[in-house]
Amino acid sequence: MSHKLLSVSKFPNISGVNIGDYIQALASAQFISRLDGFIDRDEELKDYDGIPCNVIMNGWYMHSPKNWPPSELINPLFLSFHINSGASKELLSASSIAYLKSHQPIGCRDLNTLELLMGNGVEAYFSGCLTLTLGEKYRSSTRGNKTYIVDPCISREPNWVDLFKGISIIATHPFDILRLYLNKNLRLHCGRNCIKKLLKTALYYNEYSKVFGRKLIMKSTYVSHEGMFYKTRFKTDLNRLEEAERLVRLYAEASFVITSRIHCALPCLGLETPVIYLEKGQDAEVSKCRLAGLKELFNVVRVVNGVLVPQFETALPITVFNHPPNKDSWRDLANNLKHRCRSFAKNVKV
Repeated sequence: MSHKLLSVSKFPNISGVNIGDYIQALASAQFISRLDGFIDRDEELKDYDGIPCNVIMNGWYMHSPKNWPPSELINPLFLSFHINSGASKELLSASSIAYLKSHQPIGCRDLNTLELLMGNGVEAYFSGCLTLTLGEKYRSSTRGNKTYIVDPCISREPNWVDLFKGISIIATHPFDILRLYLNKNLRLHCGRNCIKKLLKTALYYNEYSKVFGRKLIMKSTYVSHEGMFYKTRFKTDLNRLEEAERLVRLYAEASFVITSRIHCALPCLGLETPVIYLEKGQDAEVSKCRLAGLKELFNVVRVVNGVLVPQFETALPITVFNHPPNKDSWRDLANNLKHRCRSFAKNVKV
């Protein structure tokens, strides 16, 4: 059998690429002896007609549910499987349930998916996310002094009151606001509206400095996990997998990470890197349904109407030297995931 990884870049309505999908593929790649190519999760599963292959079927399903269920030429291991609410009708159809039953037990990335499958008679269990295992290959014995803020969020649009507030913040901290405004990797989703971007930058600085130390906000390296950048600069799936690996190696040596991306936060747990997860309080259902069972693994700061609310007790501000330690509840999940992937790679029934 050949061994292939899932890729996510061909669906026509995707704006850019989420490198987190390739971080998930990187987690799968730890457990295969060789890489024989990629299968696009949204566009190629149903019509795959290549060499029979083993595929670890972890991830989010799916932008294009008409391309389901997968070809019989794919030998799947279902773990870290998420049925998104936007595709649940098709993925819970009679033909899909029959397919999933033929490959049960199904390891579910989140408790919502677990409930859906068990409610339809599919043998399933909560597996957590395969990115929890990235410490298997990428955990570093070196812990540097770099910190990263990955896709921070302000969960509402500014209003007229914020305009006057923003002017006051800019007047009080002009150089800090200007530096953040010019940071191309701090993406606050303002398009080309310079005034709106300046205002949101000021509000970001003001709110985050209530919880996090100024040095963290100003000295951290900012990273964005999603955009056209990953599609235009990294032309192939292998290129994107290599970029995912580069980012994981950076996180492995980081002294601290703050992120709203689960596929940054979950890898950091497995890499033993101190991490705080930013939970968007106003997320849509298609996003919130991913988190049941996962967010409990993190130290969480909720972002509600632009206000940061730590879900743990600690003295503020949070700094590299003052933060809660990572929880340990992820470890059993990671060990079970490793066992199942190793057995699958050896063609042992799991």
